[in-house]
Amino acid sequence: MVDGSKKQLAKNTAFLYILTFSSQLLSIVTIPYQTRVLSPETYGVLGVAISVMTVLSLVLDFGMVQSLTPGVAAHSNDTKYLSRLYTEAFLGKAAMGAVCFAVLLIAIVCSSYMRAHAMLYVLYFAAYMVGALLPDYLYRGMEQMKIITVRTVAIRCFATAMIFVFMKSDADILVMPLCLLVGNAVAVAVCFRYDRAHFGVGFTRVRMRDVCAMAKLTFPFFVSRIASTVYSVANPFVLNMFYSGGAVVGFYSASEKFLSVSKSVVAPVADSLYPYMVKRKDFVLVRKVLCVAMPVIIVGAAVLFVFADQVCAFLFGAQYAQAGDIVRCLIPAMVVIFPSYVMCFPVLVPMGLSKQANASNLVGLASQLSLLALLVVSGNLTVHALCIATSVSELLVFAYRCAVVYRHRDFFAASPKRRAS
Repeated sequence: MVDGSKKQLAKNTAFLYILTFSSQLLSIVTIPYQTRVLSPETYGVLGVAISVMTVLSLVLDFGMVQSLTPGVAAHSNDTKYLSRLYTEAFLGKAAMGAVCFAVLLIAIVCSSYMRAHAMLYVLYFAAYMVGALLPDYLYRGMEQMKIITVRTVAIRCFATAMIFVFMKSDADILVMPLCLLVGNAVAVAVCFRYDRAHFGVGFTRVRMRDVCAMAKLTFPFFVSRIASTVYSVANPFVLNMFYSGGAVVGFYSASEKFLSVSKSVVAPVADSLYPYMVKRKDFVLVRKVLCVAMPVIIVGAAVLFVFADQVCAFLFGAQYAQAGDIVRCLIPAMVVIFPSYVMCFPVLVPMGLSKQANASNLVGLASQLSLLALLVVSGNLTVHALCIATSVSELLVFAYRCAVVYRHRDFFAASPKRRAS
């Protein structure tokens, strides 16, 4: 019989899948409409603004989702502790917001392009800043993913509906950030009220040195996220430098979708396991999850390897059939993504190895950049070599995480016996 904690884990995983794929579904709904009512130039302006805000959102979060979740999970019944953490996180994000806004204003003043669309950037920043104040780490640590999912999907549905209602031409470009701002503001107000009523968690008096200590705690997680992001975007950036405008860039972009989807599919499992493992350290469950998932992943990878040409032609069009060889070069990376994700925060942090978990992303960044530099210097930079380098880097990250776990294997012998599911 499955106990209540595992049922909650399954529910949290399901809600995170809904959260992950709702964004893609709503994009499929809205993008065709946006490209029809907006000119290509205006749609490009929106794309650049969103890209800038995506980078700023990493700074605004400052690694708090990863760093504060274990504390919430370990003190889920201590409302005084949670209220202090809640307040410190709010003040820390507000301080980061002030710094980011100052940087954004300087960029607007210095860039004629951004200056021409200053209001768009300011409104988008306000929307992202308000959204950053939402205490996602609290709900993850409390294993209440339903709250995150319902709130986020509701905001996305509201923004989507308002786009269809109010966006009719290029003159309505500010509709998107305004809708997002209104949705996030309502969500923040509702969440603050909900947190006080249902968890007994709210704002309290804290010392500034405690806020600084919290920021110091989250900084390694922030650096890890930045490293992971740079690691992910390095390939298309380098490839575009050498093959700008060439068909090979399009083939790579199509092939890389398989890697992106692989990460999207496995991330909800790792994210829901993270707080569960911090609380229960149920490594038996992790082993069972890997034993069930890996044969399916390996068989799927083998099928994709054989039929990659046909799959690419079916998904992207007949002219993309030759992208199959590029996909084959990425398959080793796809195979290890799931176990690598699970071995990172869900396993290493409960073992008290958060430093090594964060360092693993730096290993990935260093190996990828080193391999890219080697390919460029040796004159062997091709799209296939680039993808092989990506697979090698992912394998090295996975090997590093496995080596850390093996080196600290005495932890399993010393820890209490866990219940088998």
